[in-house]
Order: sequence, then C-alpha cells, then structure tokens
Amino acid sequence: MDSFKYLIGKNINEVDLDVSSDFILAPLGYFTKHCGRKYPSSKFKLADLDYFDLISFSELFKKEAIFIIWFDEDGIITDLEIYYLSNDFDILFKDYYHIKKAIDNGEAHRLREGDTRYLGASRLSEMVMQPNSDKLANKRELVLKKKYLQKIINEISYCSEY
Repeated sequence: MDSFKYLIGKNINEVDLDVSSDFILAPLGYFTKHCGRKYPSSKFKLADLDYFDLISFSELFKKEAIFIIWFDEDGIITDLEIYYLSNDFDILFKDYYHIKKAIDNGEAHRLREGDTRYLGASRLSEMVMQPNSDKLANKRELVLKKKYLQKIINEISYCSEY
C-alpha cells in the first residue's frame, strides 16, 4: 500500500487507477457532516446483473479484499484503506442467495435493495426479460450498499482512533 501513498492529496479525476492488483479497486467518495463524521456518497458497483447468466458468488468475490481510495466532496484523495470482505462473506452470501433465489423463481421484478443487508441488486431504469416469468424486470447491477460502506468507514475510524 505504501506504493500508493503518492495518491493522497491528488484529485481522483487526475490519477490513473487502472492498475492490476490482488484487490477490488474501489474509488469511493464521501461527505463529512458538521460533526466531522464521514458518510459514503454512493453505492459501489461490483458487476452488472445478467438474469440469464448470473455471475457466481465466488467469481463476484474472487478477490477477498477491497482497496478503498477515499476522496472528499472536492475529489481530493484523503485516505487509502484495505478492507477484507472475507470477514463478511456469510452476510454477503446470504444477500447473494436471496437475489439468486428471486431470479430463479421468476421474481426479479420484486427485488428491492431493502431485502438485503450489504449486497444489493440496484435497480436501473431499463426493463428486460427475466427467466421463469413473462413479466419484465428492471435491469440491475450488483452493488455494495451505502449501509455496508458506512460500516467499513465506522470500523476504519474506530481502529484509527486507537
């Protein structure tokens, strides 16, 4: 990670983040409330969700850790963190299974992000066919939800205080 320290202080739009690594590379924006607490500004897209060719859980999380490049409202990189997703694989797998089960049962049109804890099937506006149903469903992408990213921020903040 020391080789990436040069990124701190640079604008996220001015750095080349196309590097191969053993981690999922995640440039994530955040905003800070008046009390100084950080909050993620968006979800993090992992993959497009193809109803007819669903990516496997092991393929989705073939890299066990996420390398987070945090940047503020102005786009300035402020922190670099490595977070091991493997600590949460049990919850992530339950979420994945819930999404997969809905697709297999022809219920993709009923999926809501609120049905899962950390891994979401984020709805897009385009409508597509789904398997095992004659109903159209919104196209979706698999994302790490803001709630999960907030958990990561809280854990990192807690650890850095001690």
